[in-house]
Amino acid sequence: MFRRLGFKHKILLLVATALLGFVVLSLVSSLRNERLAVDARRGELVTAVQSAFNIAAAYQARAASGAMPVEEAQKAAIEAIRSARYGGPDGKTEYFYIWTVDGSTVMHPTHPEWTGQPMLGKLLDATGGDTLKRLLDAVAASPNGRAFAQAYFPKPGQTQAVPKLQYGTRVDGWNWVVGSGMYLDDLDALVQSQRVRDAATALVLLAIVAGTGWLVVRSVLRQIGGEPAEAMRVMDEVARGNLAARLDRAARGSLLDGLQTMIAALRKTIEQVHVSTESIRTAADEIAVGNLDLSQRTEETASNLQQTASSLEQITGAVRQTADSARTANQLASTASDVAARGGNVVEQVVATMGEIDDSSRRIADIIGTIDGIAFQTNILALNAAVEAARAGEQGRGFAVVASEVRSLAQRSADAAKEIKALIGTSVERVEAGSRLVRDAGESMREIVVSVQRVTDIIGEITAAANEQSSGIDQINVAVTQLDQMTQQNAALVEESAAAAESLKQQAMNLAGVVGVFQVDEGRPHGARASARASRSGEAATPDEARAAIARARDSAKRGAVRAGGSASAARPHAPKAKAAPGGAAAASRQAPASTAAAGAAAAVGAEEGWESF
Repeated sequence: MFRRLGFKHKILLLVATALLGFVVLSLVSSLRNERLAVDARRGELVTAVQSAFNIAAAYQARAASGAMPVEEAQKAAIEAIRSARYGGPDGKTEYFYIWTVDGSTVMHPTHPEWTGQPMLGKLLDATGGDTLKRLLDAVAASPNGRAFAQAYFPKPGQTQAVPKLQYGTRVDGWNWVVGSGMYLDDLDALVQSQRVRDAATALVLLAIVAGTGWLVVRSVLRQIGGEPAEAMRVMDEVARGNLAARLDRAARGSLLDGLQTMIAALRKTIEQVHVSTESIRTAADEIAVGNLDLSQRTEETASNLQQTASSLEQITGAVRQTADSARTANQLASTASDVAARGGNVVEQVVATMGEIDDSSRRIADIIGTIDGIAFQTNILALNAAVEAARAGEQGRGFAVVASEVRSLAQRSADAAKEIKALIGTSVERVEAGSRLVRDAGESMREIVVSVQRVTDIIGEITAAANEQSSGIDQINVAVTQLDQMTQQNAALVEESAAAAESLKQQAMNLAGVVGVFQVDEGRPHGARASARASRSGEAATPDEARAAIARARDSAKRGAVRAGGSASAARPHAPKAKAAPGGAAAASRQAPASTAAAGAAAAVGAEEGWESF
């Protein structure tokens, strides 16, 4: 029922509720004021009786201290309390009285004749109750000896009984109950007048609230431009995609007029979004085609780089083997050079020894010549001795025999010397020939040492050049390997970019479909053709399938890059195994269809996220 009420009636109901609240608040305030007035009267009565009690307590204290007898103290206290007054316009209307705890009168200023008389059962109020007994029982039942009691008595000079509140407090030691009473009828008049004032105030406030509420209703309706239900109807149409909804009446500058302006701006924005969506879809198509071509070229480049890396690894192995052989040849040449140098030294020593032998042979020849000369002279002397022996006859016969023997020995010595001379001459000639050969061999050994040294230097230069070539080819191999890894990574990134472009394309198509929901004119929805084209493009995968396909594409691209890097690194220590490296590129190239599938599947994710963001 409340929902069917119009905005104006709801505001009026709110105003009526506020008015009712004011009335209830006024009643509550009136009751509260009455309670406060009674509490104030009770407080005034308690204060007054407490002052009388203090008078009695002061005299009681003086009697207890011995300053005066108890009877005199009691009389003095009675007289002081008798003359005490409070309340009323002049502050002297109300009085105090004193009773004993058993109901006898100690002092009553208006009825002195009651002094000393028991009054229980004699002071009956308009209800027939014993007011004195009621007060004394209440005081006796109170833990602190203080209590209220209410009675109904007519005021002096009147016959109608009115409520009178009594209060008494016990004076321990003297068995007194000092008390007083105050009429409450004036409180009723006071409360009644307050109620009248509150009612008047409430009526004024009700009139102000009612008038303000009516003005607010008119002002709000004027600012809204009509009933909010009309605005809700139009907003519901817009929520269903009908941007052609119109308002029947909308005051200029009102909320409904602003809503109409907003719908027109939204209609224009949707048209612009549709145009931009078509542009994005076209650009995404071009990007996807370019990325696919770039991906294929990148994969081919990666394969070529892997083959180049493999060839470089083989060349590196060959150069490394050449360098090793050159280092071995350098070591052998150095050894040969050392051996040749030592041989040269030995030959020089042989040449020197042969020279010494030649000198010795020559000296021996000279000595043999001397011996030959001596043998010749000895032969001549023996011949002379034989001649002389012959001359001597028989006396020289023994000497002739000796001379014959000496000559025979001289002849044999001469023959031996000739043979030795001939042998020595032959030896000297051979020694001279050997010396010449040894000198020639020494010259050849020196030339060999020089040549071996030159060969050693050349082989050292070849070794250094081979080492430099090996180091340079290693650096080239490392650079090619890094370039291959970067190319593999680029291929993976290009595949992801292609997937993203395809996803962007699908999102653009889905956005076109979403925008096509809005109807900007009375006829066909604005994006109907785009929606139909998007629906003909094929059914998109579910979000879970799209995420799984994208994950598979990324994993496969990473595995292709890892296999390519592993093949290149494996080919580094073993050149023959480098031929397996292109397999990584082939494996990576085989993942292109998976990337395309991932791109198509990502459309579902793009559609879902695009709808949620919209």
